[in-house]
Amino acid sequence: MLESPESASPILTRAVAAALAREPFDPFRFRWWEKAGLSLLAALPAALRGRVIAGQIRRSAIDPALAGRVDASALAAARLADYARTPGPFEAILIGPPLGGAAAHLGAVLAAPFLPQGFILSFAGGSEDDSVAAHVRRARGLAITIRDNNPGVLVLSHFDPVHDGWLTRQVTHVRLKLLGLPEAYRRFLRGRLRPGGSILYLDCLAQWEQYELEQRYRVQIGGWGDISAEEFRQGSPRLDTYLAAKRSTHRGGWALEDRVPSWLPESEWGSEPGLDTALEGFAKTEGYHFSRLRFTEPTDVSRLAFEAHRRRYQRSGIEPLGTVVEMFTQYDPSAALAGGLLPIWLVFNDTGSLEFLRAMKVHFPPDKPVFFSPLATFSRPPDMARWGEWMGVLGDVELNLIGARASHYPEDPAALWSWPSSLHSWAREHRVSSTPLAAQDLIQLAGGDAR
Repeated sequence: MLESPESASPILTRAVAAALAREPFDPFRFRWWEKAGLSLLAALPAALRGRVIAGQIRRSAIDPALAGRVDASALAAARLADYARTPGPFEAILIGPPLGGAAAHLGAVLAAPFLPQGFILSFAGGSEDDSVAAHVRRARGLAITIRDNNPGVLVLSHFDPVHDGWLTRQVTHVRLKLLGLPEAYRRFLRGRLRPGGSILYLDCLAQWEQYELEQRYRVQIGGWGDISAEEFRQGSPRLDTYLAAKRSTHRGGWALEDRVPSWLPESEWGSEPGLDTALEGFAKTEGYHFSRLRFTEPTDVSRLAFEAHRRRYQRSGIEPLGTVVEMFTQYDPSAALAGGLLPIWLVFNDTGSLEFLRAMKVHFPPDKPVFFSPLATFSRPPDMARWGEWMGVLGDVELNLIGARASHYPEDPAALWSWPSSLHSWAREHRVSSTPLAAQDLIQLAGGDAR
């Protein structure tokens, strides 16, 4: 039982593998007829576009009857297979939570594979009434089955009926996190990391409220964005307005009765303890250098990737040719490096990401183009940054729009496949050559230390 190729970890490892091979990256790999269908779908009303996409998501989800076949070792091995055409040996290898484009850009700038700590599975069937109770009824049996068959793995079910409101009615998300170092990763490190090389662990301290229902099974309600865990739990007028707009009968927030949540590593972006100490022990035994790069939140990793690219270009005597602003699963580290661009990865299309972009804008190379990839999410949560807000930040730069179109944002099916094309064209026309950044340089930029 494997992850969908559109899930976070497969996109991340395939993106890094493409960068190592110096090849363009296509995150979704649609066939020609699928591209044609998505372009035709874009002509339909926005609400209908969302329903069609949601239906397709449900049809492609995993049959819950197959939960007993989930094997964390197979999930890890599948991610290692993405690096089959890049044999190494490598100077460094990155490991940690699958921090999207930020982690992918770090892997690319170092010419280092990235090995994810987390994996996500989408099972058919969701909470049709938007209640957390319905989610737990579906998720608990799946999670316990997976947990019992996979010792050394934490299982979380993630229920975000706002940011994923069009998904949580169709599927149930179950995430696995490694608590130790799987044998497949040990073999990969021994076989592909040069003797004395560096193991870099991305230690993201991002936390969120979670309910621990069983040993090694937790539930997280809500997720990263500009809606707090407390607001998810208690509800608010703006959340009720959002629910009413999507014709939901649910009101008043989401909480598990008679349960008290704890602040624990965030389901998607937080690092779960256990893998780090196993890596440190492995490195000491095998003669590798180990460094824990610690971050408060995902945007810190994105900021590091931006500065690491600047440092790499400086060391190669290259002036950055521009900036590329990417979101969530829309990122291409190959094109950024080939085109001499500084990458800024945004967690989502929310107002928190908007403010991070505003803060980073002062670091853009002056008078150079900016490629901006607005995300197609097919939902309009109350913390979504509106088109005009993005333009308020980027309206005075040489802007190249490569994601969802203003006329369709954020429900643009065609953008799912078309967004990389302009970026690939730029990379072909402005190709630069630079030398990978050394692990010690990245450690210095991150304020870490190697052991």
